[in-house]
Amino acid sequence: MLKNISWSDYIIAVAILLAIYYLFVGVRYFSDEIKDLLSGKRKPKLRTISPDGNSLPDLDDEHRQQEMGGFEKTTDDEFTDVEHLIERLKTVVADASRRKLIPQEFKQYLSMVLKEYPSVRYSPIRSSVNELIVSECQKYGAVTLKEDEVELLWKEAV
Repeated sequence: MLKNISWSDYIIAVAILLAIYYLFVGVRYFSDEIKDLLSGKRKPKLRTISPDGNSLPDLDDEHRQQEMGGFEKTTDDEFTDVEHLIERLKTVVADASRRKLIPQEFKQYLSMVLKEYPSVRYSPIRSSVNELIVSECQKYGAVTLKEDEVELLWKEAV
């Protein structure tokens, strides 16, 4: 009897049984969440993946609001400072690339620029500024910096 069943028939039967089982579990235990997802009341939660490839835990809504609260508390003056700093950083990196500065000189130059903007140092936007510095350095190929090196530059800019 078992000799008459091919592997493809077996795999199809197992796949159908698994689909029925998971459909039953989903309807039985998660019907409210499925209804909310289908009606658009709830957005699907996506897992974030860190740069090293590990999966990070989901952020619940309360934690997300706390993180966003830092940006909401940012004043217009801080945004203006950040805009000026961004423009200044772009010109600094382009200038350093054009003049072919050695890494130590470039880091000192960058540290002096960061020192001029103490309000950004404690701002929640600082990590975005760090990412901008790293990407601009990669774009121009002046000096390759990592985010931890940029963090050290902020600390030196005291």
